[in-house]
Amino acid sequence: MSHHSQIVSPASPLGDELSIVDKAKKKYQEYEVQHSKVVEAAIKVFAEKNYDTGTMAMIAEEAGISEAMLYKHFESKKELFITCFQEIVNELMDRYRECYRDNPDDPLGYLEDSAVAYVRYINESVNGSKYFSHLLSSAYDPELKKPLKDYFMASVNTVKKALDQAKKAGDLGKGTDTELMAWDYVGQYYSLMLAKEMNVISMLDEKRVRAFVSSMFKR
Repeated sequence: MSHHSQIVSPASPLGDELSIVDKAKKKYQEYEVQHSKVVEAAIKVFAEKNYDTGTMAMIAEEAGISEAMLYKHFESKKELFITCFQEIVNELMDRYRECYRDNPDDPLGYLEDSAVAYVRYINESVNGSKYFSHLLSSAYDPELKKPLKDYFMASVNTVKKALDQAKKAGDLGKGTDTELMAWDYVGQYYSLMLAKEMNVISMLDEKRVRAFVSSMFKR
């Protein structure tokens, strides 16, 4: 009998172990796909019904799974609602990071591109922007208010930092209140969401938004 090599047959313990690993990997992948479908379904339900009237049963039905299976993914509606928020924020952050990569040394150009990226998201998103428009109505709950407040404060701070850089470089007037301007800039997000909800499509023109943001900075 040769001691140089040993072929592992499918019936050997090692073969069984590999099969178990493959099955576990496949099961995890299926779970992840289902998890994504649940979040997508939840965003749609919350966008149409808002947090208070949207139910886990509605979300399960939209996702095509049982309510019991839904609770294997999320322990509560609140946890799922916050996950939906984080999912949308992550998508927006990816877009904003791309804007920064295109304007590493031009903070005002970065803000102009970010505004256009946001408009593009609103135009492309079927449910995301409408979900976002419901967030303030859910802020009565401290647990729901916290991630919203954290996101907006982070947004304001990021914008203010870019404005401060532009001010230091002489691209903004010395008397510019960068904090107030940052809040004004971030506040436009809700104006654009409202425009979409009111079906005022002309307000969601990318060139128009870019020109408006540029005029804010007097470039």
